[in-house]
Amino acid sequence: MRTTSQLGLIVVLAAAAACGDRIEGTYSDDSVVTQYVFDGDGDVHISVLGSEVIAEYRVDGDKVFVTSAQGTVVLTRRADQLHGPMGLELVRRNEPSTGR
Repeated sequence: MRTTSQLGLIVVLAAAAACGDRIEGTYSDDSVVTQYVFDGDGDVHISVLGSEVIAEYRVDGDKVFVTSAQGTVVLTRRADQLHGPMGLELVRRNEPSTGR
């Protein structure tokens, strides 16, 4: 019985850790000049000054790696904010969407 309980705990902890590696929703700067919309499937729609690029992302701990034809940007996740190069600060603006 004890082994079953330990196995159940391991499964729950693994599932919780996997959920921590996801990011969904809309993040933008204060003036909404830059906006990142993360889907749960690994795509991110990046809008800067009205131009949009679709990129891919992956999460590794507190780092979010966003890769497009232009290269890779590394964002650091802190609570409901993403921090990037050159002082980029994006704040979560909404809850994750249920689908696109």
